[in-house]
Amino acid sequence: MVETLHEIWPDAPLYTAFVDWKRLGTHADRFRNWNIKTSWVQHFWIIKKFISPLRFLVPLIWQSFDLSGYDVVLTSSGWFIPRGVKAGTRPFKGVTFKGYPMQICYIHHPPRNLYGYATGSNLQKYWPVRLYSIFVNFFLRNYDFKTAQKVDYFIANSKETAKSEIRNKFKIQK
Repeated sequence: MVETLHEIWPDAPLYTAFVDWKRLGTHADRFRNWNIKTSWVQHFWIIKKFISPLRFLVPLIWQSFDLSGYDVVLTSSGWFIPRGVKAGTRPFKGVTFKGYPMQICYIHHPPRNLYGYATGSNLQKYWPVRLYSIFVNFFLRNYDFKTAQKVDYFIANSKETAKSEIRNKFKIQK
C-alpha cells in the first residue's frame, strides 16, 4: 500500500515511528531514496525492539511530529499508531498539526492487541503480561476511540474492517 501511495505522490514525505533497515533486508533498497521522516524512537534500539510492551508510548511518538502546512494527511493504520495527533487544539489521528488539514485514515485491521484478536506472540499466557495489558490497553482503547472521532474520512480495506472497526468500535457511520 505504501508503495502505491508513493507512486501517486512521489515527493510527499513518509512519516513513521522508525525504520529497521536491517529487518527490511533486500527490500531496503526500494525505500532508500524516499523522503522518510522518523520519530525520536529511531534513536532508541530498545524501544524499537520492544515496541509492543512499550506501546504506552504510542501517543507520545505520534504527537512528536509537526505536520503543519499540509492540506491533506493520509494515515495508513493497522495498529492505531497513526491516530493521535493535535492540530492546534483539535486532536487528529497520529501527528501534531498547526493547521487543520483534512485527514483520511486507511484502516487495514483493528489493533489486534487492544480488542482481543490473536497476535503474533503468545505472551498473554503469562499473568504479569496479561495484567499489564489490561491496564495499558484500557487507556489505549480510549485513546484509539477519541482520536478516531477526529478523522474526516475513513477507508477500510474490507467490509469486515468497516463493520468491526469503524462502525462498532468507533461508532462512526461515515
